[in-house]
Amino acid sequence: MRRLGVLVLAVLMILSQAAAVNAAPAPQNPQPFFKMDIVIRVSPASINGSNVWIGAFKIHAVLEDPYYRHYFESMAESNSTKAEEEFRAFVKSLIYDNLKDSFNEKLKALNMTAEIYVPKEGPVRVLDNWSALVSFSVTNFLVPDGVLFKFPIWGGMKFSIRGRVFDYSWDRLTVMLPKDYEVKDLVPAPDDFEGNVAVWENGYIFPLIELYNPLYSYIRFINSTRKQITLIYDPDNGYVQFNATFSGAKANDAVVDKLLSSFRSVMDTVSIDAEERNGSLVVIGVAVPKVAYRETRSEKVWEAMVKLPGRFDNITVMNGEYQLAPDNTVIIRVVEKKRWYLPYAAGGALVLLAVLAYMLSRKRGGGRRHLGPKGGGGLPRKEE
Repeated sequence: MRRLGVLVLAVLMILSQAAAVNAAPAPQNPQPFFKMDIVIRVSPASINGSNVWIGAFKIHAVLEDPYYRHYFESMAESNSTKAEEEFRAFVKSLIYDNLKDSFNEKLKALNMTAEIYVPKEGPVRVLDNWSALVSFSVTNFLVPDGVLFKFPIWGGMKFSIRGRVFDYSWDRLTVMLPKDYEVKDLVPAPDDFEGNVAVWENGYIFPLIELYNPLYSYIRFINSTRKQITLIYDPDNGYVQFNATFSGAKANDAVVDKLLSSFRSVMDTVSIDAEERNGSLVVIGVAVPKVAYRETRSEKVWEAMVKLPGRFDNITVMNGEYQLAPDNTVIIRVVEKKRWYLPYAAGGALVLLAVLAYMLSRKRGGGRRHLGPKGGGGLPRKEE
């Protein structure tokens, strides 16, 4: 019994430690000056021909420290313009410069650099009630790491003022990730996550962000699913209808786009779309195949060649028969009997029967003997 109790206690300790590792820790020394709501929109971009990841920051900050509020309010009573300019410089120094310096310090330790872009009017726009909006964008916000893109300088940042250092704490952090990228990990775990938008409350850690490379996500999806396709070829309109089902794994927007592109790259598609049905991804479309046509005296034969974007576990052809050719190509063979052939054959048989009947009748007529003379009738006259 004692051993069981020890085992249960050990399991609970392990679970609690695992939860603690992934949970957002509270700041030990939070900055007391501003209430901050940070929004970071993450997206890939091309700058001067180079592909980079941009983190676009919007920080809404409200001054809460009573001493500094009184300081700026007193100044505003005599000179509101000066008070606004000093408040702008104060916000820039504490919110923008501190974060920029922390980023650069961490990047330097990793032998990396980043460019920071600010609006023409500067990073700080002063709002009402001693609040401000801080705006800037950082390049190399995510960097490639194998099959991942990750935030390289995650962790706590410094908030320094007059020789004192605080945690760069915030009340709310929202990270908006591109919807067409699969998220591998977010550490600490967000308080809310939906539609690739993550939200943390009352923290100071800028989280670890790991996104899968879309190509890797696509390959992982393909390798994890059972793939079936149904093909219908109609010789009258010349189209192939197809219905492909992928079961066993979820597909995000990037995977769906890549999958549709893979069909378009090998098929002459007229229309194509994808939808989710009963937990499976279904791709429905119409394509124009390459067709070989030939005729015999009795048949019309169509051979429609359809190239598939990859290997399928099961292939079904609803009209005709098929064979597999190299390079994931399906050859659908449709045979149609000529409509005139059967009446023509029947007519030919009737003619043949008539000829045979005529020949038989001639043969029977030629076998009869005529006993009378060829000339006039009667017996020969006796001479006197």
